[in-house]
Amino acid sequence: MTVSVNPAGPQKGRLVIRLTGVASTDNGGQGEVENPEGATLAVTRVFAHFLHGSTGVGNLSAGIGVTGAAPTDIASAMDVIEATVGGKVVHLPAVQVAETENPTALWHSTDVLGFTGSASMVGLIADVYVEYIRLSAS
Repeated sequence: MTVSVNPAGPQKGRLVIRLTGVASTDNGGQGEVENPEGATLAVTRVFAHFLHGSTGVGNLSAGIGVTGAAPTDIASAMDVIEATVGGKVVHLPAVQVAETENPTALWHSTDVLGFTGSASMVGLIADVYVEYIRLSAS
């Protein structure tokens, strides 16, 4: 057996997204971010630093999917009011139940990271830190 480092192979990165809440309840209505690498990414960790929670009563969902969808593989109906999250840092992805479950979201080149509110998210300001590994094409 031999091993070597593939300098053109998979790499890793981090993306910081500023999320500013709006009144929209449309799927992806809080915002969508295109895949930054144009390749399949394995999202390894997502943290959110909530500078201010929402003044509304809505819950936040987030995940990887097609434009206009409301995926929940990163956050599902999370309470983001000021009293709950204001000033806190939160680890968003759910922990898998068993080692055989997929612990990461796959972010394909044509997918977006979408944020959806169940009601108004006005007042919400958060920095969302997305860590990922760029996967090989073959």
